[in-house]
Amino acid sequence: MKDNHSLLETAKSYLLKEIAPQANEIDHNPNALFHALRGLGELNLMALRVPRYWGGKEVIEQTYGRFQELVARYSGALAFLQTQHQSAASMLVASSNSSLQEKYLPRMSNAQVLLGVGFSQLRRSGESLTVATVVPGGYQLNGVVPWVTGWKFFNEFIIAATLPDGRAVFGVVPLLETHQESGGTLTLSTPAQLAAMTSTNTVTATLKNWFLPTEDVIFIKPAGWIHENDKKNVLGATFLATGCALASLDILESVASTKSLPFIQKAFDSLQQELNHCRNDIQEAQKNSGLELTERLQLRAWAIDLAGRIAHAAVTVSSGASIYSHHNAQRVYREALVFTVTGQTRDVMEATLGRLTRLGFYNKPQRRSEKSERRFPPLAQHLRRRIRSFQDREHREKTEEEKNITYSRVVHLSHIIDPDIPQWQGDPPVEFETVAELHKDGYYLRRFSLGEHSATHMNAANSFHSDGIGIHEYSAESLVVPAVVIDIREQALVNSDYVLCVDDILAWEKRYGEIPPGSVVLLYTGWQKKWLDKNAFFNQDVLGNIHFPGFGVDAIRFLLEERQIAGVGIDTHGVDSGQDSAFTTNRLVLEKPCIVLENLTNLDQLPPIGATLAIGVLRLRYGSGSPAGVLALIP
Repeated sequence: MKDNHSLLETAKSYLLKEIAPQANEIDHNPNALFHALRGLGELNLMALRVPRYWGGKEVIEQTYGRFQELVARYSGALAFLQTQHQSAASMLVASSNSSLQEKYLPRMSNAQVLLGVGFSQLRRSGESLTVATVVPGGYQLNGVVPWVTGWKFFNEFIIAATLPDGRAVFGVVPLLETHQESGGTLTLSTPAQLAAMTSTNTVTATLKNWFLPTEDVIFIKPAGWIHENDKKNVLGATFLATGCALASLDILESVASTKSLPFIQKAFDSLQQELNHCRNDIQEAQKNSGLELTERLQLRAWAIDLAGRIAHAAVTVSSGASIYSHHNAQRVYREALVFTVTGQTRDVMEATLGRLTRLGFYNKPQRRSEKSERRFPPLAQHLRRRIRSFQDREHREKTEEEKNITYSRVVHLSHIIDPDIPQWQGDPPVEFETVAELHKDGYYLRRFSLGEHSATHMNAANSFHSDGIGIHEYSAESLVVPAVVIDIREQALVNSDYVLCVDDILAWEKRYGEIPPGSVVLLYTGWQKKWLDKNAFFNQDVLGNIHFPGFGVDAIRFLLEERQIAGVGIDTHGVDSGQDSAFTTNRLVLEKPCIVLENLTNLDQLPPIGATLAIGVLRLRYGSGSPAGVLALIP
C-alpha cells in the first residue's frame, strides 16, 4: 500500500511539473509527446501491471486506475498513448510464450521497448477485417487494421486476426512499412487527422500475405473472447473519462478564483461533488466482482457524461478565449469526445446514449418493490440510492430559490484552543506569539501555530487516500448539514474501548426514526468532559495503549451503505476507537469522501435529531485537515 502511494505521488509530481505546463503542445506535437512518454519510462511507470520479476510494478487494479486518471488529468494524448503500451504489456504477461516474454517484458517498464496494440477491429460485426490462415510454421495474415496508435513511437504492435473457426490469433508485427522475403507486405496510411490527440500518430495498417511465425504468436483466443473481455473490463476506460473531468474542474476552479461570480463557484461545487461520488462508486464497483454488467455500464456512462458536461462548463466559463484551439478548455473538451468512444462497444454506446438522452438508470430510477430490491447486491442498491439522492438534490436546487434554516439557539461544538489542549503524540505543539501590542503598536496581534489535526478539527480525504481531495476542495454546500446524535455514554462508562455497533443504530432508529440520508452522525461518548485532563482524555495504560470509544467497522459500513450519511463526528480524539491503529473508520468515510469531525464538545446540548451543523474550516490548500469552528443550529 505504501509503495502504491509512493508510485502515485511520483507520477503526480512528474505530471504537474513536466506535463501540465505543455499539455497543449503535447496534444499536437509528436516530439513533445515522445519526450513525455520517455519521462514516464525513466520513472519505470510504463509496465504497472507486469510482475516484479519481469521488471514491472505489479500494482493492483485500483492503483492502476488511479494512475490512468492522473495521467488523463494532465494530458489526454499521453494517457491515450501510454495505455496502448500498458495493454500490450498485460497481454504478454498472460501469454505462455516465454521467449516473447523474455524478449520484451524486462525492457517495457523503462520504455526501452515500446509496444502498441491493434485489435479493436475484432469488435466489429460482419466479415472480419483481418483474417488468418494456418500455413506451415505459422499463419498468413490478410486484411486491414483500421486503428493503430503510436506510429514512430512504438517499435511493434500486437495484431489480432480471425481464424476460419472464429478464434483469433494474436501476434507481434512491426509498426513500419515492411516487405517480407516471402512476398508479404505491411503498409501504413498517413496519420489520421483526429479532432484531438493528433500527436499520437494513429494510422491504418494493411497486410497482404503477411507471414506471422509461430514464435511471434502471443496466444490464440476463442471466438467471442473480445466481447467477454470487454464486459469484464468495462470499468477500465472510466478512469480516462474521470481524469478528463478532473482536468475540466481544474479550469473551473482557476476561473472561479479570478472572476468574482458566485454562480461559477456554485457550478464548480456542484460538479465537483457529483464527480467525487461517481469516482467513489467506480472504485467501490472495482472491488465487487459480483456487480451486474448493467450497473457497470451505467457507471461507465456516468463518467462519460460527466467528462462531457464538465468540459462544456470549462468552455462556458472561459468565454470566447476557449474557441482558440490552443486553449486548455478547448483541448480538454476535445479529449472528452475522444474518451467518449475509447474502447466503445455496443453496450457502452447504448448506456451512454441512455444517459445522454436521460433515459438511463441514473436519470430515471425505477420504483421497485422491497422484494425485487433484494435481488440486487448491496452495492447495486447503494448506487441506486446514490443517484436518487443526486436527483433529489438537483430537483430541490431547481425548485427552491433559497434554503431556509429555522433555529432558536446556536451552540458551539468546538473547544477553546490554548497551548495545553490534549494532542496526539507527535502532533505539532500549539504555540502563540505576540507580534504587536496595543499600547506599543496601536493594535494587538498574535501569530499562532498548530497542526491540521489539533483541537476540534475536520479531516480531509487526502489524509488517508493519495488521490483524495484536500480540505480546500470541500464545497460550501457540503459543510452545512443536518445532524443526529447517538448517545453511548452508558456503554463507554463500562467499557472505554466500546465501539458503536449496528444494534445500537437500530435501537436508536426504533426510538427516533430512520437516520435521514445526508446526515452527519455524531457519537456522544461523554469524553468531552475529560478534555481538561490530558491523561484521562487519552486514557493510556501502563503499556502505552490508548483507550477511548469510537465507531465500529460494521456500524460505519452500515451507515455509509444503507443510510447514505454525509459523515461522522465524535467527542473523542478520533472516530476510530483508541485501539484501532489502522484508522479504519477514517479510511472508509474519507474514501467517499465524507465528513470526519473529531474533538467535538457540547454534544449534550443537542437533540437526537433536528440540529443543523455549520462547519467552518480554514481552506488550507491541499490541507490534510483543518481546525474547525463547528456551530450547531438548534430548532
